[in-house]
Order: sequence, then C-alpha cells, then structure tokens
Amino acid sequence: MTHVVVTGSASGIGRAVVDDLLARGCAVTGIDLAEGPAEAQVLHAIADVTDEAAMRAAFSAGVEKWGIADGLVACHGIRGQFVPTLELDLDGARRLLDVHLIGTLVAARCFAEQLPDEATGSIVGVSSTTAYGGWVNQADYGPAKAAVQQLLRNLAIEWAPRIRVNAVAPGHTRTPMVQSMIDNGYDLGPILQRNPLGRLAEPAEMATVINQLLLEDTFVTGVCIPVDGGWTAVGK
Repeated sequence: MTHVVVTGSASGIGRAVVDDLLARGCAVTGIDLAEGPAEAQVLHAIADVTDEAAMRAAFSAGVEKWGIADGLVACHGIRGQFVPTLELDLDGARRLLDVHLIGTLVAARCFAEQLPDEATGSIVGVSSTTAYGGWVNQADYGPAKAAVQQLLRNLAIEWAPRIRVNAVAPGHTRTPMVQSMIDNGYDLGPILQRNPLGRLAEPAEMATVINQLLLEDTFVTGVCIPVDGGWTAVGK
C-alpha cells in the first residue's frame, strides 16, 4: 500500500489531498496543528512543521503504522498580513517565512531521512501564483512562496534520481483561508476578471493535480506547475 505524508492535512487543499489519496487506496499520515477526524486509513499527528524533532516523531509514527513513506505533500501554510510594507510586523513576517520555507525544508528532510537507500520517493510542495511577478501589500507571502519554489528546485537536483521533487502554484482557491479574506472584505472582482476561467478553483481540483504529479508523472522533476485557471498566462 502506498503511504503518503501530508502536512497541512486538516483543512483546505491539504484536506482535499488526503481525500483524493484515500480514494486512490493510499494510507496517509496527516500532520497539522489541528486534530483530524478518526479515519481507517489515516494516522493524524499534531506537529509544528518548523519543529524538526516534532516532525521526526510524526514521521516515525506514520512509518510504524504504515511502513516507509513513498510520498510527501508539503501543503501547510499561513496567510500573509496583506498590509503595506512599511506596516509589516516583522515578527509575523519571520514566522510566515519560517512556516512556509523552513517548514517545507524540515518536512522534506524528514521524508528523505526515512527513505531507505534502495527506495525511491516523490515530494510535491505548494507554492503560489503570488511567487510570480510583483504584488502590492505582499512583501511577506509572495517572497516566501517564491523561496519554496527555489528550495524545491534545489532538492530536485540534489536528490535525483532517487527522489522526484516538484511544486504546484495554486491560484485563488476556495479554501477556509481565502474565504476568511473574502469575509473580511477582499474584493474578488479583479481576480475573476483577470482569470480566463473566470472563477475560483476548488480544493479538489488542486488535489487532483498534486497527486498526479506526486504518484503518476514519473519522468517529471524540478518543475512548478501553475494551477490557476490561466492566471499566469495572461500577458497584461
């Protein structure tokens, strides 16, 4: 049975990834700060992705339960402050970078450490369309997501051919984080006008691409696929 570790597994895209993996017959170790529901093929572990000792313990519990992990989806994240750069709280900005970049690095290291020398594996991390171009009031989130892309490219080269490492860059997706932004007055009008498909993505649509890249696209490594309804294809 294929065993996949998913960080950020309790909600949003991470939860959709878990659901899709279960439909594929996989066993899952879900890692989050929130407790997950009781499920036959899921081991839920609580850990902060920036805490390497806690992450190693979570991986070890998953390996003990399901065997060596074949894949990792690093899907954790927190939202940016969305304020002018001169108003950024630097402690908050450091925490955001720590969660996204260092958390992805920690998860990837834990995955590689538990993989036997003779085994192969696959990692998919989650970047964002905010990693492309410049964005107003996003001096924290966009650069963190761009750094995640660069980290995963480096790992793809360093760990080939044993571990494939890729990323997806989601566009605006109907997750609890995005919904909270909408509830707080975030205007979707310009987003929907620019997007050729004219709507938000659903988490399940992201999960389909992530898990195909993780499990099926066996000659793909070192890439980041925008899953954005054509957002990054728009020239102006």
